[in-house]
Amino acid sequence: MRKLSSAAKGFAGNRIVAAVVSVILILTVFTSTVLADVPDQYDVTIVDSGEAITVTTTETEPVEILNNAGITVNANDIIDISNFNEGEDGKIVINRLRSVMVEFEGHIQSYDVYSSTVGEAIEEIGLTLKDNDKINYSRDAKVVDGMVITIKTAFYVTLKADGSKVKYAITEGTVSDLLKLAGVTLGADDYTKPAADKELKAGMKVKVYRVEYKEETRTEKIKYKTKKIKDKKLLETKKKVVTKGKNGSKDVTYSVKYVNGKEESKEALSEVVTKEPVTKVVKIGTKRAHPSVEPNGVKSMNGFTLGQKISGRYTHYCACATCNGSGAGITTSGRRISNGMSNPYYIACNWLPLGSVIKTQGHYYTVVDRGGSGLSSVGRIDIFTPEGHSACYRYGTGSCEIEIVRLGW
Repeated sequence: MRKLSSAAKGFAGNRIVAAVVSVILILTVFTSTVLADVPDQYDVTIVDSGEAITVTTTETEPVEILNNAGITVNANDIIDISNFNEGEDGKIVINRLRSVMVEFEGHIQSYDVYSSTVGEAIEEIGLTLKDNDKINYSRDAKVVDGMVITIKTAFYVTLKADGSKVKYAITEGTVSDLLKLAGVTLGADDYTKPAADKELKAGMKVKVYRVEYKEETRTEKIKYKTKKIKDKKLLETKKKVVTKGKNGSKDVTYSVKYVNGKEESKEALSEVVTKEPVTKVVKIGTKRAHPSVEPNGVKSMNGFTLGQKISGRYTHYCACATCNGSGAGITTSGRRISNGMSNPYYIACNWLPLGSVIKTQGHYYTVVDRGGSGLSSVGRIDIFTPEGHSACYRYGTGSCEIEIVRLGW
Protein backbone atom coordinates (compact mmCIF):
# COMPACT_ATOMS: atom_id res chain seq x y z
CA MET A 1 0.00 0.00 0.00
CA ARG A 2 1.31 3.45 -0.87
CA LYS A 3 1.97 5.93 1.92
CA LEU A 4 0.28 9.30 1.89
CA SER A 5 2.59 11.86 3.38
CA SER A 6 1.46 13.68 6.53
CA ALA A 7 1.66 16.94 4.63
CA ALA A 8 -0.54 15.48 1.91
CA LYS A 9 -3.10 14.43 4.50
CA GLY A 10 -3.20 17.98 5.89
CA PHE A 11 -3.36 19.41 2.42
CA ALA A 12 -6.37 17.25 1.65
CA GLY A 13 -8.09 18.23 4.91
CA ASN A 14 -7.79 21.99 4.28
CA ARG A 15 -8.78 21.94 0.58
CA ILE A 16 -11.79 20.79 -1.40
CA VAL A 17 -11.38 17.34 -2.97
CA ALA A 18 -12.23 17.59 -6.68
CA ALA A 19 -15.08 15.04 -6.70
CA VAL A 20 -17.01 16.81 -3.90
CA VAL A 21 -16.34 20.25 -5.32
CA SER A 22 -17.71 19.13 -8.67
CA VAL A 23 -21.14 18.20 -7.24
CA ILE A 24 -21.48 21.40 -5.22
CA LEU A 25 -20.36 23.58 -8.08
CA ILE A 26 -22.71 21.93 -10.57
CA LEU A 27 -25.68 22.75 -8.30
CA THR A 28 -24.39 26.28 -7.90
CA VAL A 29 -23.99 26.67 -11.64
CA PHE A 30 -27.54 25.52 -12.20
CA THR A 31 -28.92 27.89 -9.61
CA SER A 32 -26.82 30.80 -10.84
CA THR A 33 -27.93 30.26 -14.41
CA VAL A 34 -31.54 30.49 -13.45
CA LEU A 35 -31.19 33.43 -11.10
CA ALA A 36 -28.51 35.61 -12.62
CA ASP A 37 -27.63 37.29 -15.82
CA VAL A 38 -24.61 36.24 -17.82
CA PRO A 39 -21.58 38.02 -16.27
CA ASP A 40 -19.01 39.99 -18.18
CA GLN A 41 -15.77 38.36 -19.35
CA TYR A 42 -12.80 38.27 -16.94
CA ASP A 43 -9.36 36.55 -16.68
CA VAL A 44 -8.68 33.51 -14.50
CA THR A 45 -5.18 32.03 -13.96
CA ILE A 46 -5.17 28.24 -13.72
CA VAL A 47 -2.09 26.73 -12.03
CA ASP A 48 -1.90 23.00 -12.75
CA SER A 49 1.04 21.22 -11.02
CA GLY A 50 3.05 24.42 -11.00
CA GLU A 51 2.35 25.37 -14.63
CA ALA A 52 0.13 28.41 -15.14
CA ILE A 53 -2.21 29.38 -17.98
CA THR A 54 -4.63 32.32 -18.17
CA VAL A 55 -8.09 31.95 -19.66
CA THR A 56 -10.75 34.57 -20.42
CA THR A 57 -14.18 33.40 -19.39
CA THR A 58 -17.70 34.45 -18.57
CA GLU A 59 -18.19 31.37 -16.39
CA THR A 60 -18.50 31.90 -12.67
CA GLU A 61 -17.94 28.35 -11.45
CA PRO A 62 -14.39 26.84 -11.17
CA VAL A 63 -15.42 23.43 -12.55
CA GLU A 64 -16.92 24.93 -15.68
CA ILE A 65 -13.88 27.14 -16.14
CA LEU A 66 -11.63 24.05 -15.94
CA ASN A 67 -13.91 22.08 -18.30
CA ASN A 68 -13.92 24.89 -20.84
CA ALA A 69 -10.11 25.01 -20.58
CA GLY A 70 -9.92 21.27 -21.32
CA ILE A 71 -8.46 20.41 -17.92
CA THR A 72 -9.53 17.14 -16.30
CA VAL A 73 -9.38 16.77 -12.54
CA ASN A 74 -9.07 13.31 -10.97
CA ALA A 75 -10.96 12.18 -7.90
CA ASN A 76 -7.95 12.46 -5.50
CA ASP A 77 -6.67 15.76 -6.88
CA ILE A 78 -7.24 18.91 -4.83
CA ILE A 79 -8.59 22.19 -6.24
CA ASP A 80 -7.61 25.32 -4.31
CA ILE A 81 -10.10 28.16 -4.95
CA SER A 82 -9.08 30.31 -2.00
CA ASN A 83 -7.86 33.00 -4.42
CA PHE A 84 -10.84 32.76 -6.80
CA ASN A 85 -13.85 35.13 -6.79
CA GLU A 86 -16.48 34.72 -9.47
CA GLY A 87 -16.61 37.54 -11.95
CA GLU A 88 -13.23 38.86 -10.84
CA ASP A 89 -9.71 38.16 -11.96
CA GLY A 90 -8.37 35.34 -9.77
CA LYS A 91 -6.54 32.05 -9.56
CA ILE A 92 -7.47 28.37 -9.43
CA VAL A 93 -4.74 26.02 -8.24
CA ILE A 94 -4.83 22.28 -8.96
CA ASN A 95 -2.70 20.03 -6.76
CA ARG A 96 -2.53 16.58 -8.30
CA LEU A 97 -1.85 13.41 -6.32
CA ARG A 98 1.18 11.51 -7.62
CA SER A 99 3.04 8.42 -6.50
CA VAL A 100 6.83 8.62 -6.20
CA MET A 101 9.51 6.18 -5.01
CA VAL A 102 12.26 7.36 -2.66
CA GLU A 103 15.52 5.38 -2.45
CA PHE A 104 17.45 6.26 0.71
CA GLU A 105 20.42 4.35 2.20
CA GLY A 106 19.60 1.21 0.24
CA HIS A 107 15.85 1.20 1.05
CA ILE A 108 13.02 2.07 -1.36
CA GLN A 109 9.66 3.43 -0.12
CA SER A 110 6.57 4.57 -2.05
CA TYR A 111 4.86 7.90 -1.17
CA ASP A 112 1.80 9.78 -2.44
CA VAL A 113 2.43 13.53 -2.72
CA TYR A 114 0.68 16.64 -3.95
CA SER A 115 3.87 18.61 -4.55
CA SER A 116 4.77 19.95 -7.95
CA THR A 117 8.55 19.89 -7.64
CA VAL A 118 11.05 17.35 -6.26
CA GLY A 119 12.20 19.79 -3.58
CA GLU A 120 8.63 20.32 -2.38
CA ALA A 121 7.97 16.55 -2.48
CA ILE A 122 10.97 15.85 -0.20
CA GLU A 123 9.69 18.43 2.29
CA GLU A 124 6.13 17.04 2.05
CA ILE A 125 7.40 13.53 2.78
CA GLY A 126 9.21 14.94 5.82
CA LEU A 127 12.82 14.24 4.83
CA THR A 128 15.52 16.71 5.90
CA LEU A 129 18.60 16.84 3.69
CA LYS A 130 21.98 18.16 4.78
CA ASP A 131 23.80 20.67 2.63
CA ASN A 132 26.13 18.08 1.13
CA ASP A 133 23.55 15.35 0.52
CA LYS A 134 22.65 14.74 -3.11
CA ILE A 135 19.51 13.80 -5.01
CA ASN A 136 19.34 12.54 -8.57
CA TYR A 137 17.03 15.38 -9.67
CA SER A 138 17.27 19.12 -9.27
CA ARG A 139 15.00 20.45 -6.52
CA ASP A 140 12.89 22.38 -9.03
CA ALA A 141 12.42 19.34 -11.33
CA LYS A 142 8.74 18.51 -11.99
CA VAL A 143 7.31 15.58 -10.08
CA VAL A 144 6.26 12.80 -12.46
CA ASP A 145 4.03 9.92 -11.39
CA GLY A 146 6.16 6.83 -10.70
CA MET A 147 9.52 8.65 -10.62
CA VAL A 148 12.29 7.32 -8.35
CA ILE A 149 14.05 9.95 -6.25
CA THR A 150 17.45 8.73 -5.02
CA ILE A 151 19.00 10.42 -2.00
CA LYS A 152 22.67 9.91 -1.20
CA THR A 153 24.00 10.93 2.20
CA ALA A 154 27.36 12.68 2.32
CA PHE A 155 30.32 11.36 4.32
CA TYR A 156 33.71 12.88 5.06
CA VAL A 157 37.16 11.99 3.72
CA THR A 158 40.48 13.74 4.30
CA LEU A 159 42.89 14.70 1.54
CA LYS A 160 46.52 15.56 2.31
CA ALA A 161 48.31 17.11 -0.65
CA ASP A 162 50.97 19.72 -1.29
CA GLY A 163 51.37 20.67 2.37
CA SER A 164 47.66 21.09 3.12
CA LYS A 165 45.15 18.85 4.82
CA VAL A 166 41.47 19.33 3.92
CA LYS A 167 38.30 17.44 4.85
CA TYR A 168 35.74 16.98 2.07
CA ALA A 169 32.08 15.95 2.16
CA ILE A 170 31.28 13.51 -0.65
CA THR A 171 28.49 11.06 -1.41
CA GLU A 172 30.28 8.58 -3.66
CA GLY A 173 33.19 8.07 -6.00
CA THR A 174 36.81 7.02 -6.13
CA VAL A 175 40.03 8.65 -4.96
CA SER A 176 40.34 10.02 -8.49
CA ASP A 177 36.95 11.73 -8.10
CA LEU A 178 38.12 13.28 -4.83
CA LEU A 179 41.20 14.69 -6.57
CA LYS A 180 38.98 16.27 -9.24
CA LEU A 181 36.75 17.77 -6.56
CA ALA A 182 39.80 19.24 -4.81
CA GLY A 183 41.38 20.44 -8.05
CA VAL A 184 44.49 18.32 -7.48
CA THR A 185 46.30 17.07 -10.59
CA LEU A 186 48.78 14.19 -10.51
CA GLY A 187 52.00 14.33 -12.50
CA ALA A 188 53.27 11.40 -14.56
CA ASP A 189 55.15 9.87 -11.61
CA ASP A 190 52.88 11.04 -8.78
CA TYR A 191 50.67 8.58 -6.93
CA THR A 192 48.21 8.34 -4.06
CA LYS A 193 47.60 6.08 -1.12
CA PRO A 194 45.07 4.50 -1.35
CA ALA A 195 45.34 4.10 -5.14
CA ALA A 196 43.37 6.40 -7.44
CA ASP A 197 40.84 3.68 -8.41
CA LYS A 198 39.88 2.85 -4.81
CA GLU A 199 36.28 3.53 -3.77
CA LEU A 200 35.94 6.24 -1.13
CA LYS A 201 34.69 5.27 2.33
CA ALA A 202 33.68 7.29 5.36
CA GLY A 203 36.71 8.43 7.35
CA MET A 204 39.19 7.52 4.62
CA LYS A 205 42.50 9.40 4.58
CA VAL A 206 44.01 10.00 1.15
CA LYS A 207 47.58 11.22 0.68
CA VAL A 208 49.16 12.52 -2.51
CA TYR A 209 52.80 11.65 -3.11
CA ARG A 210 54.64 14.02 -5.42
CA VAL A 211 57.55 12.32 -7.21
CA GLU A 212 60.44 14.30 -8.66
CA TYR A 213 63.70 13.15 -10.22
CA LYS A 214 66.81 15.33 -10.08
CA GLU A 215 70.30 14.81 -11.46
CA GLU A 216 72.83 15.73 -8.79
CA THR A 217 76.61 15.47 -8.49
CA ARG A 218 77.91 14.75 -4.99
CA THR A 219 81.47 14.53 -3.67
CA GLU A 220 82.04 11.32 -1.72
CA LYS A 221 85.05 9.86 0.05
CA ILE A 222 86.75 6.70 -1.08
CA LYS A 223 87.67 4.76 2.04
CA TYR A 224 91.23 3.51 2.05
CA LYS A 225 92.00 -0.20 2.15
CA THR A 226 94.24 -1.96 4.63
CA LYS A 227 97.00 -4.34 3.59
CA LYS A 228 98.37 -6.71 6.23
CA ILE A 229 101.89 -8.15 5.95
CA LYS A 230 103.11 -10.99 8.18
CA ASP A 231 106.38 -10.24 9.97
CA LYS A 232 108.28 -13.08 11.65
CA LYS A 233 110.41 -10.66 13.62
CA LEU A 234 107.43 -9.13 15.43
CA LEU A 235 105.77 -10.93 18.30
CA GLU A 236 102.36 -12.30 17.37
CA THR A 237 100.69 -9.78 19.68
CA LYS A 238 102.30 -6.81 17.95
CA LYS A 239 101.30 -4.69 14.94
CA LYS A 240 103.26 -2.00 13.18
CA VAL A 241 101.84 0.60 10.80
CA VAL A 242 104.21 1.01 7.87
CA THR A 243 102.05 3.38 5.78
CA LYS A 244 99.17 5.46 7.08
CA GLY A 245 95.95 5.13 5.14
CA LYS A 246 94.31 8.18 3.58
CA ASN A 247 90.80 8.43 2.16
CA GLY A 248 90.39 9.51 -1.43
CA SER A 249 87.46 11.34 -3.04
CA LYS A 250 85.23 11.08 -6.07
CA ASP A 251 82.43 13.04 -7.74
CA VAL A 252 79.38 10.84 -8.30
CA THR A 253 76.45 11.92 -10.47
CA TYR A 254 73.13 10.45 -9.34
CA SER A 255 69.57 10.35 -10.53
CA VAL A 256 67.85 11.14 -7.22
CA LYS A 257 64.21 10.31 -6.55
CA TYR A 258 62.40 12.70 -4.21
CA VAL A 259 58.95 11.90 -2.77
CA ASN A 260 57.18 14.89 -1.23
CA GLY A 261 60.50 16.67 -1.06
CA LYS A 262 62.39 13.89 0.72
CA GLU A 263 65.04 11.71 -0.88
CA GLU A 264 63.79 8.15 -1.26
CA SER A 265 66.37 6.52 -3.52
CA LYS A 266 69.19 7.26 -5.92
CA GLU A 267 70.90 5.62 -8.86
CA ALA A 268 74.53 6.31 -9.81
CA LEU A 269 74.91 7.48 -13.38
CA SER A 270 78.65 8.17 -13.47
CA GLU A 271 81.64 8.87 -11.22
CA VAL A 272 85.02 10.54 -11.50
CA VAL A 273 87.86 9.91 -9.00
CA THR A 274 89.32 13.23 -7.94
CA LYS A 275 91.79 11.89 -5.37
CA GLU A 276 93.14 8.36 -5.12
CA PRO A 277 93.11 6.76 -1.65
CA VAL A 278 96.35 5.66 0.04
CA THR A 279 96.41 2.05 1.22
CA LYS A 280 97.23 1.48 4.86
CA VAL A 281 100.06 -1.04 5.28
CA VAL A 282 100.33 -2.89 8.60
CA LYS A 283 102.87 -5.48 9.67
CA ILE A 284 101.39 -8.29 11.77
CA GLY A 285 103.76 -10.15 14.09
CA THR A 286 103.90 -13.92 13.77
CA LYS A 287 106.72 -14.56 16.22
CA ARG A 288 105.44 -16.67 19.08
CA ALA A 289 105.72 -15.19 22.52
CA HIS A 290 107.28 -17.26 25.29
CA PRO A 291 106.26 -17.52 28.91
CA SER A 292 108.28 -15.69 31.52
CA VAL A 293 110.97 -17.74 33.20
CA GLU A 294 111.11 -17.69 36.97
CA PRO A 295 114.65 -18.45 38.26
CA ASN A 296 114.96 -21.13 40.96
CA GLY A 297 118.50 -20.39 42.12
CA VAL A 298 119.95 -23.67 40.74
CA LYS A 299 123.07 -22.95 38.69
CA SER A 300 124.06 -26.54 37.84
CA MET A 301 122.50 -30.00 37.89
CA ASN A 302 123.38 -33.42 36.46
CA GLY A 303 126.43 -31.99 34.69
CA PHE A 304 124.49 -29.09 33.05
CA THR A 305 124.87 -25.40 33.94
CA LEU A 306 122.81 -22.26 33.40
CA GLY A 307 123.57 -20.51 30.14
CA GLN A 308 125.11 -23.65 28.65
CA LYS A 309 124.54 -23.92 24.89
CA ILE A 310 124.11 -27.26 23.20
CA SER A 311 123.75 -28.26 19.56
CA GLY A 312 120.55 -30.20 19.24
CA ARG A 313 117.93 -31.67 17.00
CA TYR A 314 114.13 -31.24 17.21
CA THR A 315 110.98 -33.09 16.19
CA HIS A 316 107.29 -32.33 16.88
CA TYR A 317 104.47 -34.21 18.56
CA CYS A 318 100.81 -33.55 19.46
CA ALA A 319 98.25 -34.83 21.96
CA CYS A 320 96.82 -37.59 19.76
CA ALA A 321 97.09 -41.27 20.68
CA THR A 322 99.78 -41.82 18.03
CA CYS A 323 102.07 -39.18 19.50
CA ASN A 324 101.06 -39.37 23.15
CA GLY A 325 100.47 -43.01 23.90
CA SER A 326 96.88 -43.42 25.11
CA GLY A 327 96.00 -39.92 24.06
CA ALA A 328 94.82 -39.08 27.58
CA GLY A 329 96.73 -35.79 27.39
CA ILE A 330 98.63 -36.17 30.66
CA THR A 331 102.38 -35.51 30.55
CA THR A 332 105.00 -37.11 32.82
CA SER A 333 105.03 -33.96 34.95
CA GLY A 334 101.25 -34.07 35.30
CA ARG A 335 100.66 -31.09 33.02
CA ARG A 336 97.72 -31.62 30.69
CA ILE A 337 97.92 -31.08 26.97
CA SER A 338 95.25 -31.14 24.25
CA ASN A 339 95.08 -30.34 20.60
CA GLY A 340 93.57 -26.92 19.98
CA MET A 341 94.74 -25.38 23.26
CA SER A 342 96.82 -22.20 23.37
CA ASN A 343 100.45 -23.03 22.87
CA PRO A 344 101.97 -23.74 26.33
CA TYR A 345 105.50 -24.08 24.86
CA TYR A 346 106.24 -27.55 26.23
CA ILE A 347 108.92 -30.05 25.18
CA ALA A 348 109.71 -33.67 25.96
CA CYS A 349 113.28 -34.87 26.58
CA ASN A 350 115.03 -37.41 28.81
CA TRP A 351 118.35 -35.64 29.48
CA LEU A 352 117.18 -32.55 31.39
CA PRO A 353 115.31 -32.48 34.74
CA LEU A 354 111.53 -31.89 34.54
CA GLY A 355 110.75 -28.20 34.97
CA SER A 356 113.91 -27.12 33.19
CA VAL A 357 113.57 -24.31 30.63
CA ILE A 358 115.49 -24.01 27.37
CA LYS A 359 115.62 -21.36 24.68
CA THR A 360 115.70 -22.34 21.05
CA GLN A 361 114.62 -20.66 17.79
CA GLY A 362 113.64 -17.54 19.74
CA HIS A 363 111.22 -19.30 22.10
CA TYR A 364 111.37 -20.58 25.69
CA TYR A 365 110.19 -24.14 26.30
CA THR A 366 109.57 -25.99 29.58
CA VAL A 367 110.50 -29.68 29.96
CA VAL A 368 107.24 -31.38 31.11
CA ASP A 369 107.36 -34.79 29.46
CA ARG A 370 109.52 -37.81 28.70
CA GLY A 371 109.72 -39.96 25.64
CA GLY A 372 111.37 -42.90 23.97
CA SER A 373 115.06 -43.76 24.19
CA GLY A 374 115.81 -41.46 21.27
CA LEU A 375 115.12 -38.47 23.51
CA SER A 376 117.86 -39.53 25.93
CA SER A 377 120.64 -38.17 23.70
CA VAL A 378 121.84 -34.75 24.83
CA GLY A 379 120.37 -32.06 22.61
CA ARG A 380 117.43 -34.19 21.41
CA ILE A 381 114.00 -32.54 22.03
CA ASP A 382 110.39 -33.16 20.93
CA ILE A 383 108.37 -29.94 20.71
CA PHE A 384 104.63 -30.10 21.59
CA THR A 385 102.43 -28.78 18.77
CA PRO A 386 98.76 -28.08 19.78
CA GLU A 387 97.80 -27.54 16.14
CA GLY A 388 97.47 -31.28 15.61
CA HIS A 389 99.17 -34.19 13.86
CA SER A 390 99.29 -32.67 10.38
CA ALA A 391 101.10 -29.64 11.81
CA CYS A 392 103.78 -31.95 13.20
CA TYR A 393 104.57 -33.14 9.69
CA ARG A 394 104.39 -29.60 8.37
CA TYR A 395 106.89 -28.23 10.88
CA GLY A 396 109.09 -31.33 10.41
CA THR A 397 112.49 -31.91 11.98
CA GLY A 398 115.76 -30.04 12.02
CA SER A 399 118.89 -28.92 13.82
CA CYS A 400 118.82 -26.23 16.46
CA GLU A 401 120.91 -24.52 19.13
CA ILE A 402 119.68 -24.95 22.70
CA GLU A 403 120.44 -22.63 25.61
CA ILE A 404 119.73 -23.80 29.14
CA VAL A 405 117.78 -21.06 30.96
CA ARG A 406 116.71 -22.93 34.10
CA LEU A 407 117.46 -26.32 35.67
CA GLY A 408 114.49 -28.11 37.23
CA TRP A 409 111.48 -26.51 38.84
